[in-house]
Amino acid sequence: MAPATDAARRTRALHEARFGCAATAFGHAPGRVNLIGDHVDYAGGRVLPMALSCETHVALAHSATDDRFASEFEGDADWTRYARGVLIELRAAGIAVPPVTVAIASDVPVGAGLSSSAALEVAVARAALALAGTPLAQGDVALLCQRAEHVHAGMPCGIMDQWCVAHARPGEAILLDCASLAWRSVPLPPTLAIDIVDSGVRHALRDGGYAARRADTEQGAARLGVAQLASLPPARWSEIDALPERIARRARHVVRECARVDAAVNALDRGDLESFGALLLESHASLRDDFDVSTPELDAIVEHAVANGALGARMTGGGFGGSAIVARRVTQP
Repeated sequence: MAPATDAARRTRALHEARFGCAATAFGHAPGRVNLIGDHVDYAGGRVLPMALSCETHVALAHSATDDRFASEFEGDADWTRYARGVLIELRAAGIAVPPVTVAIASDVPVGAGLSSSAALEVAVARAALALAGTPLAQGDVALLCQRAEHVHAGMPCGIMDQWCVAHARPGEAILLDCASLAWRSVPLPPTLAIDIVDSGVRHALRDGGYAARRADTEQGAARLGVAQLASLPPARWSEIDALPERIARRARHVVRECARVDAAVNALDRGDLESFGALLLESHASLRDDFDVSTPELDAIVEHAVANGALGARMTGGGFGGSAIVARRVTQP
């Protein structure tokens, strides 16, 4: 991945080349990788993402006509829905964003499970807010960007991606309760290295698999009589077995994954990297077997990592392709 400063340079150059003028407002946001806790954010669960050093950069200027866009993503015609949706939602919130020219460059891989869409949304929001001269709390930025993705990109995502992208610093993990939005930083031991391995399989979560998993999860909550599955207490987990087979597997993943997130944070706090790695492997097996979102390529990455001495590994993100993370022990500098 190229340095974020290079993306900033490319963004400015693209704006001048496409629109014939210098940009006057800028925004940027990092990609993210989720260490553990996938497919639980929309069920009110806890997640443990961390921000990455790769970033998306946005450059804006006033437009004489309507909104116009230029991007390095030209091969993906759908990317404009994310950027345009953020501008629409900002204006709907009463923020005086004028018509703009928008240039976008990014070092966050698209479709790799590293929140390229959330990075784009938050970067656009930050640039537009700078142009409008209007401050907005980062939590409100995250919620507005999530709404833009729901309404304008047709993707019913949880809040994890936008919240992490808006709040976390590169290399920092955060523990986020997606029901209450309470969060805290989680220091990572200096002897822990996290590698990101791209499977090469590109996903498009809006294609339906993600929405279907969310619908299954919501059906499980409704059948169990709880607002969100993550709130089901352990004393009632045995009731999951009475659900229809597919719904039971989805529900079983959610409640156990939330418990794994808590255990992973405790392991990191203790510096117990072996336990942390074992939890990553449990998470991957659950996403593969109970949630049906892994792929043979992701499974092969995990198996290869373990065979070569990794502490643990798992697919990360929404699944159906994308990336896996590999946890390794390194010598403390």
